[in-house]
Amino acid sequence: MLTLRGLALLGGAVAGSGVLLVLLFDGPAAAGALVALLVAAALLVARYVTGAGALDAGHRDEVRLLRTRLPGMGEWRRNVSTSTGSDGALYYRAVLRPELRHLYAAALAEHHQVSLEHQPERAAELIGPELWPWLGPVPPGTGPDGEVPVDVLRRLVDRLEVLGAPRTRSPRTAKDQAT
Repeated sequence: MLTLRGLALLGGAVAGSGVLLVLLFDGPAAAGALVALLVAAALLVARYVTGAGALDAGHRDEVRLLRTRLPGMGEWRRNVSTSTGSDGALYYRAVLRPELRHLYAAALAEHHQVSLEHQPERAAELIGPELWPWLGPVPPGTGPDGEVPVDVLRRLVDRLEVLGAPRTRSPRTAKDQAT
C-alpha cells in the first residue's frame, strides 16, 4: 500500500515526466500550459484537503443541509391542514418531518455549531425534551391514522424561530466596557 507521501511523490514524478515529454515533443508553450494546469489541479486538491475539516468537522460525510434550494415552509398552510387531518401522522412522517428536520439541522449548524445527525444529545437539549420526539431519529408513534396536534406544530415552528434567530450583541463597545 502506498502512503500519502508515497502517493504524492509518485504523482509528482508522473507530472514531471509528463511535463518533460510535452516540452520535448510540443515545445515550451505547451509545457507551460501543462504546468499551469497541474498547478491549478494541485491547488484545488490542497483546498479540498485543508478545507474539509471546516465543512464537516473531519467526519468526511456528506453535509448537504440545504440541498439545492433554501429551505422554507412556503406551503405551510397546506402542510398544517394535511398533518392535522385524518392521515396526519403518515403525512407528517413522509413530508413535513423531513422538511422540519432540514430546517432544524440548518438552524442548529449555523447558529449553535451542532449537528442534528452527529450530535443528537446536544440537539435534543437545544430543541427541548417535549419537542425532540417529534424530530428525533425515530418518528413519533402516533399510529397510521393519528393526527398531529396543531399545538405541537406551533411549538415546533416557534422553537425553530428561536433557534434560528441571530444572537444579538450588547450595544456596549469594548471602549464602554473598559470604563
